[in-house]
Amino acid sequence: MMDPAPHASSPAPSPRAPHRSRAERRAAALRSECAATAALSVLGQKWVMRIVRVLGERTQRFCELQDALGGANSATLSQRLKLLEDEVLIDRRIISSVPPWVEYSLTAKGAELQQAIVGIDRWAERWVAAQ
Repeated sequence: MMDPAPHASSPAPSPRAPHRSRAERRAAALRSECAATAALSVLGQKWVMRIVRVLGERTQRFCELQDALGGANSATLSQRLKLLEDEVLIDRRIISSVPPWVEYSLTAKGAELQQAIVGIDRWAERWVAAQ
């Protein structure tokens, strides 16, 4: 028969995370999948990752961005900048209205994304470019 009293030498029970049901685990996985899917739907659009990379170097005006991207179409670039502004990844600052002068820079959220992109670039250089 086992002694119900704990021995002095036996380890203390480790604290365990609360038990989650299968439905709770599925819901958590779906939430994380949805977040990743939503992020990739933004990042997968043409010019987005390149815009974040370029703005990671310094604050730039629209024409500077367009030149740095190799002549991106103005309408497309405007759409992508608006998308990134809506996602709070970039900040649009109006310097003057006459002549029109607007500068774009990364927000703290955008700067963190830029660091993630640097990691993806390193991974791609190591594994994808070697193929």
